[in-house]
Amino acid sequence: MLDARDIFYFVVGAALFVLSLRPALAKLPWFNVPLFYVVVGVILAGAGAPVLDPRTGKLSAMVVEHASELIVIISLAGAGLAIDSPGTWKNWAAAYRLLLICMPLTIAAIAWAGSSLLGLPLAAAVLLAAALAPTDPVLAQSVQVGPPGKREDPMQISLTAEAGLNDGLAFPFVYLAITLALVAAGEKGGDWFASWLTIDLFYRVAAGLAVGWVVGWTLSKLIFSPVGDGRNGAWNSLLVVLAATLLSYGITEAVNGYGFLAVFMAARAGRANTRGTEMEGYERFAHHGAEQLESILLVLILLWFGMFVGSGGLEGATWMEIGVALAIVLVVRPAAGALALLFYDCPRVDRSKIAFFGIRGMGSIFYIAYAQNHAPFAEIDNVWRIAGITILISMVVHGFTANFTLDREGGDEEEHPAMNAVKEDMANEKKAA
Repeated sequence: MLDARDIFYFVVGAALFVLSLRPALAKLPWFNVPLFYVVVGVILAGAGAPVLDPRTGKLSAMVVEHASELIVIISLAGAGLAIDSPGTWKNWAAAYRLLLICMPLTIAAIAWAGSSLLGLPLAAAVLLAAALAPTDPVLAQSVQVGPPGKREDPMQISLTAEAGLNDGLAFPFVYLAITLALVAAGEKGGDWFASWLTIDLFYRVAAGLAVGWVVGWTLSKLIFSPVGDGRNGAWNSLLVVLAATLLSYGITEAVNGYGFLAVFMAARAGRANTRGTEMEGYERFAHHGAEQLESILLVLILLWFGMFVGSGGLEGATWMEIGVALAIVLVVRPAAGALALLFYDCPRVDRSKIAFFGIRGMGSIFYIAYAQNHAPFAEIDNVWRIAGITILISMVVHGFTANFTLDREGGDEEEHPAMNAVKEDMANEKKAA
């Protein structure tokens, strides 16, 4: 008789195998990969599979927090490696506009809607806004740049860079929500706003940027030293990208900086260190490793999200909550993005795509779980429900829209010397056989 363990292995194995078919499935515009796994998760929940519900206890919330945290940092490393264009104002102007104009407008609009229309306490409304304002680095892969060496267009660069850097503005507002919740509970007082402004907004952002760059630059020097993987066949690129990601994240968090920012900056520092040298191209191996690991984690967390939805995570939803979630996806982000990109020099259709494809996803789950584990939030169940509805709508709307409207063709890539060596070895083995 099958037990829960047998079912787990079967489902995860089948889910990973389906993931290996993604290149072929991507040619089918009606097939939405993330939504497929969510539907499977809903079916599993309906069949009685046990579900981790972050609303029911601290342990479940911590598991969800750290699982979503891991996939986000791996995704950020991949995003940082993927962009070929240097991060100058000219190259990334649209991304910087989205960060400095679109995101604050989005946070303000969602916080107002949460408080005025949905009746959430101020702390919960700010948390909802901070969680749903950023473009998700995980689920937004379909509209981001491809692997290093692929053709990039302004829309892809903008959305990838935005997803990589938007933690710098989102996380300070998560901390603001935590502070407001602690103040409301009588656990924090004094000049809390000055502390938030100086520490949570300015110091943590600066620490994330600086420490991430230093760690990434230092590690890249070691990677391309005579003993490093870059000069010894590039066989351990997955280990290298995982080590660099965890080191940059861990060191930055240890000094109370924003680790998400640090991971992205570490990857960018590595790219800057190899650009124009004979070692340019190693990042393709590292990016591929990050993408593979991210895909495995994504399957697991999408299955969980589907099980959360199927086990009653959205129960009690009101028409007002559904309306606000629809507005966040279809009105708030596109309108804020359009304002941010006014007078930006690119074709109108590209401006429209950049404004529209602000995909919500795994990062939102992490922010809410993190905040829940650090402060007592009134009506946190409502925050989870509204965020879940918004993520689900984003998966459907953005997933199918991207499939039907975006050009999937990439440019040619040059082979890295190590890959040529691998192919030669395989050819020699075949001849010998």
